[in-house]
Amino acid sequence: MYKKKEIIIIILIIIFTICLAFMPTIIHNFKNNVEEEITTQKTGNPNTITIFIDGELKEDNLELVVPYGTSYGYIISKIEGYLNPYSIVDNDLQKRYYSDSKITIESTDIKIEDNTLIDSSLISINLGSKSELMSLYGIGDKRSDAIIEYREKKKIESWDELKSLIGVSDEVIKAIKEKAVL
Repeated sequence: MYKKKEIIIIILIIIFTICLAFMPTIIHNFKNNVEEEITTQKTGNPNTITIFIDGELKEDNLELVVPYGTSYGYIISKIEGYLNPYSIVDNDLQKRYYSDSKITIESTDIKIEDNTLIDSSLISINLGSKSELMSLYGIGDKRSDAIIEYREKKKIESWDELKSLIGVSDEVIKAIKEKAVL
């Protein structure tokens, strides 16, 4: 019969033949895993996308990394603190994003005066009439006169400057900010 050496050689030949038969599949799978790992390292998580957000925001050019297939409503909920009172959010909150995208947040009607954007529904402290100023919380006849007299000489630059000019509390300034702009 067969000797031990011959049996070992036959077993080795069978193992070698099986390895050769499956080698292309093993090499192909290894190559794909390496390429996928390199791509993931270059682009980040393949299950996420980047949304670039600009327009009517408190901060310029936000960049948000979100899961693949994220809805517009989810994105808006994440940037809610960056929206201005006059930012317009699209009504289609179910819209989904499957690739890197750019979202531009629009704003309500505005007019341009002295190269400054002003929401048309807000009262301008530096441009408003006496009656408009008096319609603001905490500003009466004397305070509106003080504002008009001061702004004839110098533009009011900050809310702190207005606060010290008319002598009001932070709460009054907060209420004025809701209905006015500088």
